[in-house]
Amino acid sequence: MYVEDLKKDFYEFLAGKRVFLVVHYDIDSICACKILQSLLRYKHVSYSLAVVRGLEDLKTAYHENCADVKYYILLNCGGTLDVIEELEADEDVTFFILDSHRPTDLCNIYSNGQVKLLSLPDEDVGVPHFHDIFREESDEEEEDENDSEGSGSEDRASKRRRLDEESIMKRRERRLWEENRDKLVFDYSQFTYYARASAIRLFELAWQLNKEDKDLLWLAIVALTEQMLFGKIENTQYTLEIGPLQAHANRLQNMTNDTDVLTSLKIAFEKDLRLALYRHWSVEDSLKYSMFTAVKMKLWSLRGDKKLHELLADMGFPLIQSRQAFKSMDLQLRKEFHEVLEKLSEKYGLQDLVYASFTLQYGYRNKYCAADIVYALLAILEASPRDKKPEELFNLALDCLSRSKKEVLDSAIERAKIIVKTLFKTAQSALDLKQIITAGPFVYYIIQEGCLDWYMFSHLQILLLLAHFILRAYVAVSRNRKAPSLPLVVSAPKSMDAGTCIILGIPPLCENSPKNFFGKAFEQAAERINCDSKCDYFDTSYFEIHTKDRTRFFDALTALLS
Repeated sequence: MYVEDLKKDFYEFLAGKRVFLVVHYDIDSICACKILQSLLRYKHVSYSLAVVRGLEDLKTAYHENCADVKYYILLNCGGTLDVIEELEADEDVTFFILDSHRPTDLCNIYSNGQVKLLSLPDEDVGVPHFHDIFREESDEEEEDENDSEGSGSEDRASKRRRLDEESIMKRRERRLWEENRDKLVFDYSQFTYYARASAIRLFELAWQLNKEDKDLLWLAIVALTEQMLFGKIENTQYTLEIGPLQAHANRLQNMTNDTDVLTSLKIAFEKDLRLALYRHWSVEDSLKYSMFTAVKMKLWSLRGDKKLHELLADMGFPLIQSRQAFKSMDLQLRKEFHEVLEKLSEKYGLQDLVYASFTLQYGYRNKYCAADIVYALLAILEASPRDKKPEELFNLALDCLSRSKKEVLDSAIERAKIIVKTLFKTAQSALDLKQIITAGPFVYYIIQEGCLDWYMFSHLQILLLLAHFILRAYVAVSRNRKAPSLPLVVSAPKSMDAGTCIILGIPPLCENSPKNFFGKAFEQAAERINCDSKCDYFDTSYFEIHTKDRTRFFDALTALLS
C-alpha cells in the first residue's frame, strides 16, 4: 500500500523505534541514504545499516536481524519483488520501501499494511485492479459443499448432472479469469524501467519538514543527474524534474546570509557541456574520450582524430593549451571555451551538446558540476581495488559527498578518467576487430574472459555505460538500415572461478525510451534451454548464467525474438 502522508505515517511514526536501513549499492541510493540519515538524526531514531547488491544480500541482511528489528526501510531494493514471500517475513514486521526500480510488485501495492510504499501512486503505470488479479477461494469451497450435499435421497443422477454442469461452468469461468489475469500481469510486468530518483522524494520530505538545506538539495541533483547520464530516464522526465530543483536552488540561495566566498556554498543552474570531467582534465582528452563527442565525430578513426584537431584549430585553441589541465589554461581561453564550442557545434555535427544542469561551488577553486560527482561516485563504487568490501566503498562514497573530504573526491575523479578512457578504448577495439555481431533481431558484443579490464565490466553501471557507448558507436558506423531499430545484448565475465558471465540488454536507439523488455526475454530464453541462471539483481535486464551456456542462450534468445 502507498503511504499518503510521509510526515505522519513514516517520519513521525518511526520516532522512538529501532529501524534497520537496507540500502542498494548504487549512486541514487547513496544520495537518498545520506538525506535520510540527516532526517533520522533530528528525531534521534536509532538505526542499523546494511548495503545490498542483490536479492541474496537482502535475504541475508533480513534473516540476521529479524529477531531484533521489526521496522525496515528499503532504499532502491525490494520494490519489484514480493518482499513478504521472498523474505518469509513474520506478520509483525513492517517494510517501508522507496524503490526507483519498476514495475512495483503487485503484492506490495495491494499489501494490507505490512508493506508501505513511499513512492507516489502515479509513478506506477498501468497497475491492474485488485479484483482482476486476486480472487477469493470461496467459489471452490462452495463446489465442495455442493458435492457433499449431492449424496442425499433425491434423484442422484439428475442432481449429479446439474452439479457437473455447474462445476464445468465454474471451472470455465475460473480458467477465463486466470487467462485474463495472466495477460494483465504480463502486460504490467513485461518492461522494466526507472521512476524518479529516491533521493528527490526524500528531499521533498525534508522540505516538507522544513529541514532542507543546500547540501541535501545537491544530493537530489546528483541522483537525478546519474539517472540522466546512465540513460535510465527519458530526457523529458529529466527536464520536468530539474524545474522544481532549480526553484529550490534559487529559494535556498536567497535565504542564506553567508556572503563569505571561502565558506559559502552556491548551487547554480546553468548550461553545461556533454563532456566528461572537462573542468578536471585537458580539453583535448575530454573531447576525445567523452561518449557524446566520440560517437558524433567517430573519434576512434584516423579521420575522426583529424576532425578533432580541426575543431580545436577552429576554436583558436593551440595544442599546447588543449593538452594541459583545464585549470592551468590561459584564462581568456577558459572563459571562451563554452561559448566557442557551442557556436561550432552545428558545423561539427554536435547538436544537443549543451544541456541544463547544476554546478556546486565553494571557495575560490572548488567548482564541480553534478556529472563530475556522478563519475567520481561511480569510480569509488565500481573501479576501486578488488580487495575492498562493498561496505567500505559505500562509506567512502558517503565521504565523497562531504565537502570536508575533498581529497576523496579529487582522487575519485582521477580514477573516473580511467573509466572514461577504458570505455572509449573498448568501444574502439570492438569496432576495429568487428566484434559487434548481428544476430537477426538484436546485436551483441562479448567481452572475452581474461582480457584487459574485464573485472571493471563485471560491475553493473560501468557495463551499462559501455553498452550505451557500443550501441551508439555501432549505429554511427553501420551501413545496415535496421541498425537504429536493433537492441544490444552485451556480456562480460562475472566470476572466473565460478565460470559465470553477466548479460545485459538495452533497448534500440530509435525508441528513445529506456523501457526495457529484456528481463522477461532472458527469463524465457533460460527456460527454453533449461540452463542454470541467476537473476539476483533488482534490475532484471541484468542476467547471470554459466559461460558454457552462453552460445545456446543467445541462440534461444534469437529464436524467441525473431
